[in-house]
Amino acid sequence: MKKNFVSYYLTFLLPIVFFGCSATSSERLKDTDRRVAEISKTTQTLEKRLDDLSRSISIIVNDGNSLHNDIDDIKNCNNDIQQTIKEIETMIKNLDAHICGFEANYKTTEENLNKRIGDIQKAEIELSNRLEMMKLGTKEEVRKRPYPQQPLKALLNITI
Repeated sequence: MKKNFVSYYLTFLLPIVFFGCSATSSERLKDTDRRVAEISKTTQTLEKRLDDLSRSISIIVNDGNSLHNDIDDIKNCNNDIQQTIKEIETMIKNLDAHICGFEANYKTTEENLNKRIGDIQKAEIELSNRLEMMKLGTKEEVRKRPYPQQPLKALLNITI
């Protein structure tokens, strides 16, 4: 019986084990295929995201390079502007010194002009006084002088 039992047992169990194992392996294959498909979809999604990130990073790098170039241009312009401002400051200082010289020269010229005007006014008054003195002197001489004793013809040396 033991022999029968083992053979009986093997006859029934062996096909169950094989069919059961094959069913299990077939389910495992389906499960594995499903998982591979999910992983493939996830991988494709991740690849798309990586491509999008790569494009975004490229755009950011390009923008960064552009900004860096713009900053260099601004630095160069800033240096040019600072140089121009220094030149303008120097020009303003020179003009200020020149204008201050004009102001001092103007004051000196004005003082000299006022002094000359005063001298001219004094000279005019002195000449006016001399003229008056000469007029008075001439009038007194004419009054003191007697009429000419010689005829007018003789004074003029005219022969008739």
